[in-house]
Amino acid sequence: MKKFYGIEILRFLTSISVLIYHYRHFFAPYNSTSNLSYFDINATLPLYNFLGILYEHGIFGVHVFYTISGFVFAHIYLSTNKSVSSKNFFINRFGRLYPLHFATLILVSFLQLYSFIKFEGFQIIQINDLYHFILNIFFISSWGFESGHSFNAPIWSVSVEVAIYIFFFVLLSFIRKHKMYFLIILSIALLAIDKAKIFDTLFLECARLFFSGSLIYYFFSMKFNHGMYFLLSVIFIFAAFLGNFKTFIFCPGLILFFVCLDKYIKNNSTQSLFRNLGNLTYSLYLIHLPIQILILIVFKLLNINEILFTNLYFFLLFFIFLIFLAFYCFKFYEKPLNELIRKKFSL
Repeated sequence: MKKFYGIEILRFLTSISVLIYHYRHFFAPYNSTSNLSYFDINATLPLYNFLGILYEHGIFGVHVFYTISGFVFAHIYLSTNKSVSSKNFFINRFGRLYPLHFATLILVSFLQLYSFIKFEGFQIIQINDLYHFILNIFFISSWGFESGHSFNAPIWSVSVEVAIYIFFFVLLSFIRKHKMYFLIILSIALLAIDKAKIFDTLFLECARLFFSGSLIYYFFSMKFNHGMYFLLSVIFIFAAFLGNFKTFIFCPGLILFFVCLDKYIKNNSTQSLFRNLGNLTYSLYLIHLPIQILILIVFKLLNINEILFTNLYFFLLFFIFLIFLAFYCFKFYEKPLNELIRKKFSL
């Protein structure tokens, strides 16, 4: 199946944007024992003049992820009329998402237990009880049953997205039958519900962005003039910043822009690099918080001054380490288990 290398590098870049946003975890009020408040020292953080927008707004990378998922799912399941069983659909999703989720959940549980015993308090995330552990085990930690973020907190966005995967599968036959027309009607309906303030849930926001990504896939598949696609993507991105920031315009525009870049990504080495970086996305997203918790514990044990977190070399080493760790995590844990689960349980 065709790879969209522009989408692969966008996946990697958006994961990095979320990591930069979460760099604030090293400081108060997120680190409850820190004497440095993020909001007092943020402008002095490494490369802030260049990365300031990501320090402050990198969380919008999650919204881009939702839109990318809609595009990728459309490419996988809507580019062909080949039937897909519910068993295979959910085994594929389980094999891709659950092994790393489970491993990082257990890791964070042990780290937080050690922190509580040693320092009489948790690190960064304060909700780490049995009830929320069970919610995490069943991947429903952000389905409305929770009291807040818990354990490996970034999984909240994946938890929401799992519900949208179910919704997508239920609608799959309708989308295949009516294609772009159904997605347009669905997108208008979801937007109208949002504007009418009928529901205010993470599911609604995720669904709007997810299906806008699917809509972009169908739109790009119509094979209009490439320059027109590129121009429209730029118009969408700029329009998103007029007045209040509009994620529902920005994210589809950004997806379309990076899909347009595929035309220029012809070098095999570049394609391989972008594919490999794209593969690191999920690992980066799930391992960075456990590593931050571990670093905070080590700093407390060794009585290392937290001012080091503001150092450029520490910042760079932190991200380089995460990227290398994500690479080995994907190669030796994520990918093998994913393939094993699919091979063992798929029809």
